[in-house]
Amino acid sequence: MKRKSLLLRMDTVEYGEAWELQKILLEARISNTIDDCLILLQHPPTFTFGRRYKEANLIANKEDYERNGFSVYKTDRGGLATYHGPGQAVGYPIVKMSTYTNDYYQYLRMLEDVMIRTLSDFRVRGQRREGYTGVWVDQAKIGFIGVRIALGYTMHGFSLNITNDLLPFTYITPCGIQEVTITSLQELIHAYIPIDEIYNRLTYHYSAVFQVYVVPGDRKTIFQEINHRGKLCKEKIGRE
Repeated sequence: MKRKSLLLRMDTVEYGEAWELQKILLEARISNTIDDCLILLQHPPTFTFGRRYKEANLIANKEDYERNGFSVYKTDRGGLATYHGPGQAVGYPIVKMSTYTNDYYQYLRMLEDVMIRTLSDFRVRGQRREGYTGVWVDQAKIGFIGVRIALGYTMHGFSLNITNDLLPFTYITPCGIQEVTITSLQELIHAYIPIDEIYNRLTYHYSAVFQVYVVPGDRKTIFQEINHRGKLCKEKIGRE
């Protein structure tokens, strides 16, 4: 029997706001207030750096990026530098990892699988590259992964280049890989793909890879459920 997963499909969300949302959902998931959850969204132009961040991954300093319209965040995820922007599909699974695998690296392979299957729907052959995390087409990287595991629960996730501007990747050292080529689905198939179509394909393949049935939700309803269950928990503790 398939497990239930909430799906939160959003428009373009500022990175800091999305990060705070993840933290709230992670806390609710750890306390078993909500089911596992997948967030799909886009970000405005943003550079993020993981726990292994090094100054060498910056082509310019933070102030230069911000003057040119990019937000910059040092995060608690794995990985090094990456770029997010409109036209890139971003997925943040907030899940209890052991429900699906006890192997951190297998979890990464599952996220890669979701992106590889999605690309396959457009007759693009995505593949893994030995020694690296993410998804590649020939020698160009198209899919990115950076996660955090807290008490056995996951946050952050994956991003897949669809129609986004690729130039900002030249302003950093993506994933710490010198002279790496970055591509997008639009560049590969020479066609525009609506982001909603990509969300649909990602959702379908996420459901298949993780063996879940997806229940669409919205932020307001989920927060109401969190508050309601939190209130019931406090009342129960008070009676005890």
